[in-house]
Amino acid sequence: MSDFSSNLRRLRKRAGLSQDALAEKLSVARQTVSSWERGNSYPDLDMLVHISDALATDPNELLYPNQKRRSGGVSRLVDDDFFGKLTVVIWIVGFLLGLSAGSQGYASGPNTISWHFVFSDALRCWAPAFLTGMAFLGLQKIIDLLKERGE
Repeated sequence: MSDFSSNLRRLRKRAGLSQDALAEKLSVARQTVSSWERGNSYPDLDMLVHISDALATDPNELLYPNQKRRSGGVSRLVDDDFFGKLTVVIWIVGFLLGLSAGSQGYASGPNTISWHFVFSDALRCWAPAFLTGMAFLGLQKIIDLLKERGE
C-alpha cells in the first residue's frame, strides 16, 4: 500500500467519512475511492485538490504526511544556525587579519629582527569583523523568532 493510499484511508476515517460518503462528496463511485485506498489507481491533480477539500486537509498532507511542515520561505533559506556559524567564521578571519595587520617586524640590526604589535592597525580589522558578526547574530535571532511564530 502506498503512502497516498494509507493517508487517504487515515484522513477519511479521521474526518468520520465512509467510502460512500467521500465518494458522494467527490461525485465519484465508491469503487473509485476503494481503488485509491488499495493503491490500484490514483486520482488526478484536480481531484486531489477536491479530496483534500472534502477531508479538510492540505494536499501535501495526503501526499507527504511524514515530512515536517515548513513554515514560510525562511526555513528553506537557512539552516537552524547558519548565521551563527557564519559569525564564528567572520570573527576568526577578522581576528587573524587583525593579527596580521597589527604585527610589524623589522630588521633592527645586522642579525636581529624586532617585532611589535600596533593595536590601532589590528582594530581596523577587528571592529568591522565584530560588528558584522553581531549583525548576523541579530539576523539569526529575527529568523528564529519568525520560525517560532510560524511565518
